Amino acid sequence: MLDVRGLSRAYGRHLVVSEVTFSVERGRMLALLGPNGCGKSTTLKVLSGAIAPTSGTFTIDGAAAGSDTARRATGYVPDTRGVFPRLTGGEHLELAARLHHTSDWQARADELIDRLALDEVVDLPAAAYSHGQSRRLSMAMALVSRAPLLLVDEPFDGVDLEGVDTITELLAEARSDGAAIVLTTHLLDAAVVADEVAVFRGHTLDGPHPTDALLAEHGSLQQAWKHLSAT
Repeated sequence: MLDVRGLSRAYGRHLVVSEVTFSVERGRMLALLGPNGCGKSTTLKVLSGAIAPTSGTFTIDGAAAGSDTARRATGYVPDTRGVFPRLTGGEHLELAARLHHTSDWQARADELIDRLALDEVVDLPAAAYSHGQSRRLSMAMALVSRAPLLLVDEPFDGVDLEGVDTITELLAEARSDGAAIVLTTHLLDAAVVADEVAVFRGHTLDGPHPTDALLAEHGSLQQAWKHLSAT
């Protein structure tokens, strides 16, 4: 589904992502781990089409990077608020559905509004949302069209424990329905849901490694992260 080869991104002389290579098949989830500034968010921004790579390439379900086909196949949760202050929650979901050329989206939107506890604010402009509500709305926008590729950047940031559980369940369901998922998170307890884990070391990527193998060897993803970051 997603095939990334030698992806790099620089800002002037500052290299943020260096020669990143990985692939994610349908029905699989990859977690990208690493400290702030290592290149996780930049990688997802490139894959979403928000910014161009400096070098390297990627394809989404065989479609070229940056093509309309690739964009329509991708649901993206950015690391920032990712919402428009003057639009209501409902208008955001309609916009996301129409951008993906999705028909019959309302039932799915209603389900996500309920499960992500947005029912009390869905008719309010996003400027009135808390940070956690904005994150949940961004998650709903990525999921409303059932995109076959999900790029999910720090979805748990500012979200309460019930919201973390719900988002984790929704990602697991999307994977079961055949989506390929790339997840970044500092919440390592939630990252164990991923099938594979890759760790940024500097601005290069170590992995992917099977999550089960890392847990068997190190006991936790936190210990695995420390080991892979140090080697």
